[in-house]
Amino acid sequence: MKMRKNREIVIIYRELSTWVLKDIAILKEEYSIKPMNFTKLGNTAKSLLSVLKGVSDADLIYVWFAGDHSFWARIFSKTFSKPMILAVGGGDVTKIGFLNYGGLLSNPWRYYVTKSVKGSDLVLCPSYFTRNEIISNIGRKENLIVLYHGFDSRKFKPNDSKENLVVTVAIIDRITLFRKGLIHFVKAAGYLPNVKFYLVGRATDNSIYFLKSIASRNVTFTGYLPEKELIKTLQKAKVYVQASLHEGFGCSLAEAMLTECVPVVTKKGALPEVVGSYGFYVPYGDPKLLANAIRLAMDATDMGKKARDRVKALFSLEKRARALRTLIDTCR
Repeated sequence: MKMRKNREIVIIYRELSTWVLKDIAILKEEYSIKPMNFTKLGNTAKSLLSVLKGVSDADLIYVWFAGDHSFWARIFSKTFSKPMILAVGGGDVTKIGFLNYGGLLSNPWRYYVTKSVKGSDLVLCPSYFTRNEIISNIGRKENLIVLYHGFDSRKFKPNDSKENLVVTVAIIDRITLFRKGLIHFVKAAGYLPNVKFYLVGRATDNSIYFLKSIASRNVTFTGYLPEKELIKTLQKAKVYVQASLHEGFGCSLAEAMLTECVPVVTKKGALPEVVGSYGFYVPYGDPKLLANAIRLAMDATDMGKKARDRVKALFSLEKRARALRTLIDTCR
């Protein structure tokens, strides 16, 4: 392997998410990297000086998500004539007014996001759907690169103990009730009383009490599950549901597909890019039709194997690593 340790990359982010951790692991194998958590630094003059120094010392600036942190990274990268790559997530470059969701809803965040996207040398998009949203919402067309997320098929793998279990994974709050279709997932369970439904994810507000008030007895709210427990849960499930209104990609969906869950999804956002023809599609917002599709998916276990093969072929961790390193090397 050709080592590139002499090239220093500063990685700036607000939250140490799974996506950020994966890219840090990819890049540290071949480059000298300096992770920088903007949230811990705080948006103060002293902290901005830390970012400025980090940018001035680096050969390339790599920023995850668009926001105030990417805005300042862009200002400083231009000051020192350093190349900057911005990886967007999806929610940061969208706007859904009735849900009060998206980084482009109002200033100053809309200003930060727009300037960041327009000023970066390369913008990495998690899907063609998100790429099109950037073109439509922000107006940038050039150097928008679709780089899919990568997943470890050795970690997320099937076993032979599938049950009549349906799973969805999401943080539970007033926005995800509708953006992730959690309300429709819970209502669909009422049409299939002999099937277990698991809603996996931590609750961050009181919305969970509303979901519990409308849930049938076959719905379990597991709360947050550590990765090992999540994998075991997905391995037991026959069906994974993503009943979303908007998705920049659908990472939990791809992980479930690797465990040979049969996908039941809407045609919203990037979900068709992930699932292709190896799943069942439903209209957004119709719990009865969602339940009917789940019933069909429960008997289509062979489709789970094809779903796994699709993720391995298109969204492997190795494929993302190769593409990301190539982009890093060509951005100067």
